[in-house]
Amino acid sequence: MNIARHLIPGPVKQRYLDIKKRLDRLELTVRGLETALDAMLVNPKYVPGDDIGFNGQRHRKKIFGDIIANLPVEAIVETGTWIGNTTAYMAQTSEKPVCSCELNARFHAIAKLRLAGIERVQLELNDSRSFLQKLTTGGLVEKCVFFYLDAHWYDDLPLAKEVDLIAAHWKRFIVMIDDFKVSDDPGYEFDDYGNGKTLALPLINEAIAAHQLAAFFPAAAARDETGARRGCVVLASRGELAGKLSQLTSLRPAK
Repeated sequence: MNIARHLIPGPVKQRYLDIKKRLDRLELTVRGLETALDAMLVNPKYVPGDDIGFNGQRHRKKIFGDIIANLPVEAIVETGTWIGNTTAYMAQTSEKPVCSCELNARFHAIAKLRLAGIERVQLELNDSRSFLQKLTTGGLVEKCVFFYLDAHWYDDLPLAKEVDLIAAHWKRFIVMIDDFKVSDDPGYEFDDYGNGKTLALPLINEAIAAHQLAAFFPAAAARDETGARRGCVVLASRGELAGKLSQLTSLRPAK
């Protein structure tokens, strides 16, 4: 089988990969639309639950709770609202103001309907880079902010730029990136869009080095996680905040 694969002409192999990529994207799009439709039909209003927010992951929620309880977070910024589950969870759990952006107009509208009436939530239809850039001109830049980055999607992968924008303008911040590869625990799922677009440390290493960021992975093994078991990484500038993160039992230094 491996020999046959090597004998396939380059153009044919590339055509196969292109078709597979389109099918994968179509599958994810359909799955996303089904989830959105289910949300409107079954849960048209946000209702908290163990399986709601942070992909239904118990240990991910523990990480967030530990950060809110032990670090001086004053506000939360999210990129990639989707249908608003994590947005509302963060607002209600932390009792901090949450600003969130969504590029897809359909998901933005659904989130606005589902989260109507929930205090401390501000939703915006915008590209994540433009959204973050706009926030750098206001008072939020002076606050200690928890950033939850979840706006990645195939051809549009703003993650490296998002991290660079945050680290260049905020002095005190904590960043959590969803769908990220936990390099020493293959049980955690992560996004891989091909052609150097894997959500993993190499994608953001330049920003980590340029801004001297400390990186942490979940302390819990994937086998002990619940829900979707998506990986994540947590970043902070070295110093006070990174020191506090290193003391949390829910995190460990990234390798």
